[in-house]
Parts: sequence; structure tokens; C-alpha cells
Amino acid sequence: MGILRRSTWLRCEVSLAAGREWKGKWLGPEQTNENSEIAALSDAIRATTHIDATDRWVEVIAAAVLALATIASAWSAYQATRWGGVQAAAFAEAGATRAESVRASDLADAELTIDVEYFAIWLDGSATGNETLQRRVEDSFRPEFVPAFEAWQTTDPFTNPDAPHNPFEMDEYRIAAADEAEELRSEAEASAGVALDANQTGDNYVLTTVLFASVLFFAGISTKFADRRTKVILVGLGLVAFLGGTSLLVTFPVH
Repeated sequence: MGILRRSTWLRCEVSLAAGREWKGKWLGPEQTNENSEIAALSDAIRATTHIDATDRWVEVIAAAVLALATIASAWSAYQATRWGGVQAAAFAEAGATRAESVRASDLADAELTIDVEYFAIWLDGSATGNETLQRRVEDSFRPEFVPAFEAWQTTDPFTNPDAPHNPFEMDEYRIAAADEAEELRSEAEASAGVALDANQTGDNYVLTTVLFASVLFFAGISTKFADRRTKVILVGLGLVAFLGGTSLLVTFPVH
């Protein structure tokens, strides 16, 4: 079998040699030189356009990094916009709640003024012994003031030196509008806190968008260089920036 294969190979070599000799006789030296130039040009083109395995892998990695960075950058920009909306809504809610708190506080101040004025009239009636005036004033007291006034009277304030000086110092004295104002103020502060947190989150997403934009720059520009070392360095920088941006991105809340 080995002898048969060797004989076949020798016959092929002889046939090729005869073909070259026949081509040289019938085509002539000019045609032969032209074919040689074409072959040389073809070899030069193949040498110029040839991409070895290492360069090909670098380009594949650059393309993958570009694709992932594009997706991550778009996601970061989308989330930044969403959190900007959360911030705007929270600030609007905080402003509205703060306005309600101010109105409730103004109402509480007005009711306190009414209680003070009626109590002052009652004291004048007490000082002059005008019980009729005292009873009329007592009937005009606001319902919220009555429990504190009655509790204050039980302390015998005119003879007991340890008694509170007035009903406003009693624990029973409560103004619902003041409590509402305080509650609304707390809600407004909470909404403002949400807005500030949303603003910070949006800023964080903007930061990652910038990082992914640098990834697009490094990975994209790497394809413009023929030097393999330069390509590897640029793709490496892009990959590092992508990993850094991704490590930050996964820690951010999603809206």
C-alpha cells in the first residue's frame, strides 16, 4: 500500500512539472511574468488582511464589551431619568405637605390666642367677683380648652403655691391643629428625605452612565489601531471600566 501511494505521488509530481513546462511554452514569458505579478499581489493582499487568532479574539472581546456597555449605559440613563421623576414627585409632595402644616400651625396659633383672651376675661371676672361674667365666659370656652381648665381648677390655683399658673401648663391642654401641624411637618420632612435620596440615586446612575461611556470610547477606539499591544491596552482599560461600573450598578436600587 505504501509503495502504491508513493507511485501515485510521483506521477502527480511529474504531471505538475509537465504542466508548468507546457504553460511556459504556450503562454510565453510575458504572460508568465504577468501571472507571477498577480500571484505576488494576491500574496501581499492576504498578508495584509490576514488576522491571526490573537487579534481576532481581541476584536471579539472588544465587540462584546461594546455591546454590554451600550446596554448598561442605556439602563443607567433610563434609571437616572426614573429617579429624577421620583425626586420631583417627592419634592412636590413635601412642598404641599409643608404648606398644609403651615396652615394647621396658623390655625393652632389662632385657637391659642382665643383661649388666652377668653381666659384673661375669666380672670378679670374672678378678680372683680363677677360670677355672671365668669359663667358666660366658661360657656364660651372652646371644647379643647375645657378639660385643661377644669383640671387646673382642681389644683386650687389661687391658694396652692405649687399649682400651675394657668390651664395652658396642664397636660390636658391640647390643640388638635397643633398636633396636626407637627404630624404634617414630619411627613414633609420624610418626603424631602425621599427626594434627596432619589436625587443621590439618580446622580449615581449618571456616574455609571459616564463610566460606560468611557468603556464605549476605549473599546471603540481600539479597533482603529493596528498595533496589537495598543489594542490590548485599550480593550483592557475598557473592560476594567466596565467591571467597575457594573460593580456599582448592581448596588443601586431599581425603580
